[in-house]
Amino acid sequence: MKENTGISKYVMLGMLARMPQTGYTIKKWIENEYSHFWQESFGQIYPTLKKLVAEGLAVSSDNTQSGNGRGQIVYSITDTGRKELSDWLRKEPKIEKLRYEILLKISFGENIEPEVLLGHLDSFIRRNEKLVKDMNGYIELFKKLKEQDIDCSYSQLTALCGVYVYSAMRDWAIEAKKIISEKGVDDHETKGS
Repeated sequence: MKENTGISKYVMLGMLARMPQTGYTIKKWIENEYSHFWQESFGQIYPTLKKLVAEGLAVSSDNTQSGNGRGQIVYSITDTGRKELSDWLRKEPKIEKLRYEILLKISFGENIEPEVLLGHLDSFIRRNEKLVKDMNGYIELFKKLKEQDIDCSYSQLTALCGVYVYSAMRDWAIEAKKIISEKGVDDHETKGS
């Protein structure tokens, strides 16, 4: 099981505050809506849900009406759980830590051929362009849901953050490619003289 930072508890409470859910539906929701800024594994989700029930922050019920013949445990938040979530939401967020392996590789770039770094940057650009497209797709979905009187304004804001972050990372990579390419030409001219 992955180390639980303590935030998993509040992720689960926030998900349950939206509606009663199974561990599986929570995992899928996180993968779809939060993957650009947060991950939770099944190894974190299920023990956390059990702990929420033990602490009285959630309740569980066996749903044998799932249609697949297997019972599913559905979790719901309690009033105590809502208070716990509210108390956490009021606290100042911890400082975010950025971890991008590509930035490490670029910073040590003098140890490898520029073509290798350019290839890494091309892949990074494609990945970020896809992520921008995905986030814009979520924004459009949230707008359609709003037309059906389902308010996803706050989820739309997290997707919008994804658009800005991934656009900035893509733009950085394009600029980095230009600088590395120009440096390669300069280095070649220096060695040739």
